Amino acid sequence: MRVEQVWDEVRGSLRDQIGAENYNIWIQPIRITAADDARVALWVPNRYFRDWVRENYGTRLTEEFRARLGTNVTIEFQIGTRNGDPAAPSPDARPASPEEFPDDEVADASATSPDPASTAGAPTHSIAAQPPAMGEIPGVATDKTFDNFVVGACNQFAHAAALAVAERPGDKQYNPLFIYGSTGLGKTHLMHAIGNAMHQANRDARVVYCTAERFTNQLIEALRYRRMPDFRDRYRKNTDILLVDDIQFLSGKERTQEELFHTFEHLREHGKQIVFTADVLPREIDGLEPRLRTRCESGMIADMQPPDMETMLAILNQKAEDMGMPLERDLAQWIATRLRGSIRELEGVLNRLDALRRMAGGRMPNIETARQHLVNILPQAPAPPTAEEIIGTVANFYGLKVSDLKGSRRLKQIVRPRHVAMYLVRTHTDLSFPDIGRAFGGKDHATVQHACKKIVRLLEKEPDLRNAVENIERMLLR
Repeated sequence: MRVEQVWDEVRGSLRDQIGAENYNIWIQPIRITAADDARVALWVPNRYFRDWVRENYGTRLTEEFRARLGTNVTIEFQIGTRNGDPAAPSPDARPASPEEFPDDEVADASATSPDPASTAGAPTHSIAAQPPAMGEIPGVATDKTFDNFVVGACNQFAHAAALAVAERPGDKQYNPLFIYGSTGLGKTHLMHAIGNAMHQANRDARVVYCTAERFTNQLIEALRYRRMPDFRDRYRKNTDILLVDDIQFLSGKERTQEELFHTFEHLREHGKQIVFTADVLPREIDGLEPRLRTRCESGMIADMQPPDMETMLAILNQKAEDMGMPLERDLAQWIATRLRGSIRELEGVLNRLDALRRMAGGRMPNIETARQHLVNILPQAPAPPTAEEIIGTVANFYGLKVSDLKGSRRLKQIVRPRHVAMYLVRTHTDLSFPDIGRAFGGKDHATVQHACKKIVRLLEKEPDLRNAVENIERMLLR
């Protein structure tokens, strides 16, 4: 069997197991460069990418290749060079075998410390570990650093990409870096961490941070008072890295978008770094000019998802300790299960607890007192997912549109996800079969009933489907 054919089969199997979104981010960019009875060489763009793939998919990749090649092969990762050509295997490359990466260790590694190999030969003083100088970058919060950013599966790729930008600003692969995700997930924290890390590594680095709203207001002021040369100098000539937060604010603002576009072109032409954040993907920002949208999509796009329970607990406990009020385990668990993934909402809860502590003379409230005072901002029980949330999550997992699942097309790549969505709505809501049918665009109740029975039957026979359903449920119930 040809090497390319084996790789196509491996990728196809992984796509079914991990979903379209994870596949597009982590598997699709990989290229196979060599394979024999002893090893398989895979090209990856950088060491951050390699570390994440090795920790999270190393076992699966090895098992998939062994099953198809019929030999006890190991996997070696080759790090890409600047021009995108495969380089020689990195000095710290090592096989990714099932023995080295048992499932429980992979899960732990993704949310805690990096693999020792990823730090081999690294400088002792990492820019991620050094505190920034106080108050030297206008608009950048000095307490938002890589050191106090809690990394989990929900944000690991965005964190790695941000760290790569801070260490190698201007690298074409990460320029621009576009971080997107719902409000309150830590996008601004990562942006400030980049600024602080760059300033710490190079005190002469000209870091410029602003929100899209501030950029717009400054442009209006410059136009009004005829100070456009000063405005352009600030954002072009006097900038080594430009950090623009919440660019969805630019929707429909043609003059501002034109100025940002020319600023973007000037900076990238001169090897300067650009980082944007937004609530949604560039193509989903209404009124964003095509030329600016394509520029936003030309570098690295990294998403941030709501944190799972373990990551939420880690963030909650770290922020509580930073405030000098460590939480009892049952209180932390109660709070985390009632938050819907918003770190900003979490901070509001901690501020309320801090106020209660101060009113009690420094004594931390117990769980009963906390319940009484947090009842208005936290539900007493975790909110179950709605049918729309389930349909949206399934569509996102399989790389489809919600309209695909609700429509009538009978394509194979749509029917299975549609059945999975119907099964999960039936499992996690109180809707009847007719109600579920209406949620899926007017399907007959017998169609829904047949879909649910089919998925129940297939879950007993198909491990890949069972794994996919479990992954979707974790996304829904975190």
